[in-house]
Amino acid sequence: MAQADWTKNIIPGHHAYLIAGTEAGEVPILLDYLQREWEIEVSGNPDLMVQHFPTLYIENCHDIEKKALNKAIGRGPKIFIVSFGFMTRESANALLKLFEEPTGTIFFAVTPNPERLPPTLLSRFVVVRSGRVSSPFARQEAKEFIGMPIGQRFEFSKKFAADVTNEKRTRADALGLIEAIEEILHEEKSLIENRAIYKELETCRSYIKDQSSSVKIILDQVGLTL
Repeated sequence: MAQADWTKNIIPGHHAYLIAGTEAGEVPILLDYLQREWEIEVSGNPDLMVQHFPTLYIENCHDIEKKALNKAIGRGPKIFIVSFGFMTRESANALLKLFEEPTGTIFFAVTPNPERLPPTLLSRFVVVRSGRVSSPFARQEAKEFIGMPIGQRFEFSKKFAADVTNEKRTRADALGLIEAIEEILHEEKSLIENRAIYKELETCRSYIKDQSSSVKIILDQVGLTL
């Protein structure tokens, strides 16, 4: 596998790295890099943990912390590669505490949109690759949503919210949809033309992160805004 340009930004000596990307896109590249450049065995290595979470909850962070406190079995460091689509506020606080007290474990966090992270947590990472990475599926779904008449958008929101309730989809998917809509609007029209729309979408992005908020109401508002 050819080395990706962003892997050149991985400077050994740090304990937390942040990569803009996805489980399918960037994690295989990272594993190849670690095997080739750091001589880390990536298959059957008890000191290497690779996990993906559509939504990273505080329970997941507590589990990661417990594993990080265990001593490495081999001679090398313990390495955690954690990819996620969305992180709750409680999870961010838990990781912040973990990074404030380094355990000797090296962390690689992979997420499509690093700008979602709180500034206090973001400051603990060495940012290897920045920028927003929308999935092709999110962009296609966003295009279809933009092209729908208002009534169809409401039906879409209703089904989307039901899928979140039934755990077929996640709030991270809803957030990704809103962000993909923003990207498409930015490509088609200038910021000045869409200033009011961007402001409303920013508000919707903020509310969708609140676990107690209504996914349907927020997506309905997105549909009304366009």
